[in-house]
Amino acid sequence: MIKKYFLLLLGIASSLHATHAEGDTLGIVPFSQDRRFLEKDSHTTIMDSNVSPTFSSDRFSTVSLGESEGKKRRPTITRFIVPTLCLAYGTAARFNEGPVRRFDKHIAGQVNKHIDRHYGIDNSLLIMPAAVAWGLDFVPGVKARHNFRDRTMILATSYTIMFALVYTTKDLTSVERPRQWGEYNSFPSGHTAIAFTGAHILYREYRDHSPWIGIGGYAAAAAVGALRVVNNAHWVSDVITGAGVGILSAEAAYLMLPVWHRLLGINTDGRQFALAPQLGRGSAGFGVVYVF
Repeated sequence: MIKKYFLLLLGIASSLHATHAEGDTLGIVPFSQDRRFLEKDSHTTIMDSNVSPTFSSDRFSTVSLGESEGKKRRPTITRFIVPTLCLAYGTAARFNEGPVRRFDKHIAGQVNKHIDRHYGIDNSLLIMPAAVAWGLDFVPGVKARHNFRDRTMILATSYTIMFALVYTTKDLTSVERPRQWGEYNSFPSGHTAIAFTGAHILYREYRDHSPWIGIGGYAAAAAVGALRVVNNAHWVSDVITGAGVGILSAEAAYLMLPVWHRLLGINTDGRQFALAPQLGRGSAGFGVVYVF
């Protein structure tokens, strides 16, 4: 009898040692699709099941879909062509009384002549692309190019850059709004910059899943810009420049993501994620472990 107990303890110790050797943390093992943990009468048992946990470790992988499939990435310089053209258009309107500036005044005159109501939906629509980019990955079957942590860092960085550029430029240029209410902060459009920042991130994160997601984000951002003109709050050149600032800020945030990883000491190679459902008498919950 003593010999049997000794052999049993030796087997348990060998199993624990093997578990520790495979992972960075003792007793933390990522879930597979055919196991789940149930707590019953203060004893933990392992039962076979075809039910997989709601969360998957794939949601926390930093490997993008394009990189994993070996797709070619666009050269960095080409990503800045569109925002550069938008900024050039706005600069031409501000510092040159040419066709661009005359077009601004013509559109503002038509708005004053034919539209006498205000549409407030632009104040809520501008945040929709960013909100979708942030949380759409949690919808079953939809996968972003970056995990939730990295998307949060990209959004925070891009909006920090965007707000700095927008409000610095507003203070330096002091352009009066077309409605002539004594407001000298028209250039560029902050609403449009906010919307296009989120729309461009939405496009970059989900274009491998479906290009229509990004197209929808750009359509919402364009609607925000159009409403700013219709509401007589901005010149056309303000809106186009705001779109350029938004796209530029988003691209800069993507370039800075590896820098944040190095500065914060984030190890993208040794991540572990475990989710353990726990059921007991009169209680239920989840245990989550995420190792950076």
